[in-house]
Amino acid sequence: MGKMEDMRGLKRIRKAKGITVDAWFTGFADTADGRIYFCVYLGETEGREVTSAGAREIAMKLIDSMA
Repeated sequence: MGKMEDMRGLKRIRKAKGITVDAWFTGFADTADGRIYFCVYLGETEGREVTSAGAREIAMKLIDSMA
């Protein structure tokens, strides 16, 4: 079994135990320059909470920095 298969298997086990291993926030925002589309993905990170709310916070900061 290769490294990718091992990682996928570990991910499935962690998800089955209720551990969040992927978080997404996608959307769009209308700006003075037009509409922008975005997608923020957070993968499992040792010692950090991974949530869609966290991904949303990052997206909002990025959008604000573009204004």
